[in-house]
Amino acid sequence: MTITTYERVERRVEKTVPCRFCGKKIKRATTLGQTINPWNKNADGTVKNRYQIQAELKQRAETWHPVNDIHGKCIQAERETQAAEAVSK
Repeated sequence: MTITTYERVERRVEKTVPCRFCGKKIKRATTLGQTINPWNKNADGTVKNRYQIQAELKQRAETWHPVNDIHGKCIQAERETQAAEAVSK
């Protein structure tokens, strides 16, 4: 069995956003990536090259927004607040 390893093109993204709970700034990061392989094609059916993938990753990086935009301590405080509200009802 032959194993083929394809080259991965990556772009690291960091954004600073306000915490939804307390309003303090938090920094979140992710790595976006694609591989250069025969199945990674453009809409016209041609295989994407490194520059096309980099352009696509740049576009995705500009629109990326962190899913987890609450501090760890704020998540715990929010859960305690919700539990207290549930008990008082």
